[in-house]
Amino acid sequence: MNSDGYRAGAIAVVGRPNVGKSSLVNHVVGQKVSIVSDKPQTTRKRILGIATTPRWQIVFADTPGLHEARHKLGAALNEAAKQTLDECDVVLVMVDVSKRPGKEDRALAEMLALAGSKRPLVLGMNKMDLLKPVDVEAHYEAYLALFPTERSMMTSLTQGHNVDLLVSLLVDALPEGPPLYPEEDVTDQPMRELASELVREKALRLTRQEVPHALATTTEAWEEEDGLTRISVVLLVETEGQKAILIGKKGAMLKRIGTEARLEIEEMTGGRVFLELFVKVRPDWRQNPRWLRELGMV
Repeated sequence: MNSDGYRAGAIAVVGRPNVGKSSLVNHVVGQKVSIVSDKPQTTRKRILGIATTPRWQIVFADTPGLHEARHKLGAALNEAAKQTLDECDVVLVMVDVSKRPGKEDRALAEMLALAGSKRPLVLGMNKMDLLKPVDVEAHYEAYLALFPTERSMMTSLTQGHNVDLLVSLLVDALPEGPPLYPEEDVTDQPMRELASELVREKALRLTRQEVPHALATTTEAWEEEDGLTRISVVLLVETEGQKAILIGKKGAMLKRIGTEARLEIEEMTGGRVFLELFVKVRPDWRQNPRWLRELGMV
């Protein structure tokens, strides 16, 4: 790969929950490296997504969405997002342009100002397809006032509008230099972590609102033999009621979660998968530093 004029670097993707950060990373990388759902706080770790072309390499750090922390887990997620800013070459702020800026957007702007970062800032204003024509100018100006930059783009990830233009802005902001990772790499996540995250994604999508924030997943076993991968994933919740919701009537919900996750894991691994799911109750795990450490969240 010719390094003359080549651009490569790390981009921190920051913004409040559910604005399209993970969807953008998956789109540019070309495959799923970060789970997506319509529930806040879906992303709980900084996830490295790597997109490589003959002209550039983008290393995405997909951060947890900044939010008002109500427990130790929330504080740890916010801290992870802040640390990412110190390790990047470019900051990409993602917002939901269909709505006016909220308190979390203003908190992010304040955090960026306090950080005093000299790194280039790109503003991605997503969900333009939901923006009413009468609100276009007002919303655009409001976000640009919060995040002053010459690099901004309205996008619709669901419709595919202007995504390539946003990527061009990101590439232009990267420093010149050789690739940071081999061109075949797409993430730094081990496959066993991707498997547990896929299980969590399916559970988030299929269960009721009271479960998602209290749900964590971890892969306890991974064995490969004779073309079959045996995987055991534990779903961790805080109450017996949440456990009952995840299991469902006669185990129907847990079976559905497992089936959907298994099919996607098989697609990723290119082989047969036997997936076992177990639901365990750990009261107030989000407030327990030991559990947060064991789950790799702090």
